[in-house]
Amino acid sequence: MVKRASPTNQLSLQLEPGLARKFRSLRRATAQVIYQHGLDRCAIAADESPGNFSKSLGDREKGDTTARRFDLDALEAVMDETGDYTPIYYLIDKYLHDDQAKKDQAVAALGAMLPELQKLLKQAGVA
Repeated sequence: MVKRASPTNQLSLQLEPGLARKFRSLRRATAQVIYQHGLDRCAIAADESPGNFSKSLGDREKGDTTARRFDLDALEAVMDETGDYTPIYYLIDKYLHDDQAKKDQAVAALGAMLPELQKLLKQAGVA
């Protein structure tokens, strides 16, 4: 059973928009964090050799069971070491959608378009 946070326990986040479009997968988002902060540093934090760590970040062909897998303990170690939570933000952007935020963005976009729309309606002789 999934419990929802009560309004008093809600966390407000400022997310970079479009992370789910920027990265093809959680693995790609994590790899970007690792290479940005240093492969050796992150591999040591995850108690892995840099070579094996790098291999675990590579893309696999579907059905390939021989490739190394990047594990969740390593993900936690990377985020603890770097303080970069981009992988979590990627998951939030991909799977959790705030309907009110989408509505607010749409209203703001409409407000920005309104002057141009009014001008076009006048030119068309409709307004």
